[in-house]
Amino acid sequence: MSEGRYNIPKQYKVDKGMPLDALFQKIDNLKCRRIFETEIESVEWSYHLVDKGGIKDMRELVREQGLSVFEVNLKRKIDPDLLTDVFSGLLQRPILMVYLCNGELSMGTYIPIGKSSRTCSTDFYPYDADRLIEVMDYDADSGKTTQQIHKRIYAMLFHQKRMIMIEKAFEQLNKDNEKESFAFEFSLENLDRIRADADFVQSQLKVV
Repeated sequence: MSEGRYNIPKQYKVDKGMPLDALFQKIDNLKCRRIFETEIESVEWSYHLVDKGGIKDMRELVREQGLSVFEVNLKRKIDPDLLTDVFSGLLQRPILMVYLCNGELSMGTYIPIGKSSRTCSTDFYPYDADRLIEVMDYDADSGKTTQQIHKRIYAMLFHQKRMIMIEKAFEQLNKDNEKESFAFEFSLENLDRIRADADFVQSQLKVV
């Protein structure tokens, strides 16, 4: 059974705030560190998905290898790819990052596989606070290892990122078409006015 704002079973709940000063001091790039220190309000280790069952407490849970879910509250939006890239270097573990900012949500994930390590992040999109953030797919994840679940989440985010990019590009296309249509209509209106003015001038010349 889930607990909180995620559809993740409560036995994986951590709810541990991360010390930002100590965490951000590890960022080598000074400009990037300044951005994180200024724009990030909080980082919380929310859940830790593991394969082992029968875990009694949170301390035992976090000692196990698994997929860590972190929630990041932002004062202002930061590029999700930058966020995920930096957090993957800071945390150095399989992670799912959830970024929240002014009613919008973005997710990023990192799979460390040596030189083949992969990251993927979605753009921000509107977030309904009354609905659970769906991380688990109980039909697809049944009987699967944490690693397999992580790969499924990666594929989901990759697909979601692509769909958001398509929607934004299509939205921009519609805006451009509207502008072109308006410009065309405006030009025709001007042309009709010029013709009317020319007809008036010509009629006046005939009178003279």
